[in-house]
Amino acid sequence: MSDCPLVIIRWLDSRQPCGQWRYLAALPDARPVEVATVGWLVKDTADVKVVCQNVGDLDQPEKAQASGIMTIPTRCVLSIERLVEIASVDGNTDTSAFAVPDAAGSVGFAGSERFVAISEDRETATELMLQAL
Repeated sequence: MSDCPLVIIRWLDSRQPCGQWRYLAALPDARPVEVATVGWLVKDTADVKVVCQNVGDLDQPEKAQASGIMTIPTRCVLSIERLVEIASVDGNTDTSAFAVPDAAGSVGFAGSERFVAISEDRETATELMLQAL
């Protein structure tokens, strides 16, 4: 998976269709939904970004598998940030997190103030996400 970086992609998606009749003069403001998707970037072209959330059989590259595959139109992408694993968020050696390195190579938490960290420690991740929201 070294050629498939772990990334967070922020992109715009459509809203769910409204299933009821409405007067056109009374339509609410329509805005796209900003989405954040985390996964391995398995395809990166001018037309699409393809990420997967799950990978298997990595010890046998010819049999590698993926699931949770999502195709995002490139024209909808706001940003793509590569994630790197860091040892811990709070100095606790029992947790690890993924973060975005800056231009100087130092590491900060992934994403904007709304998306703080993705951690294996659920309590820490929940606390950080609630603070961010």
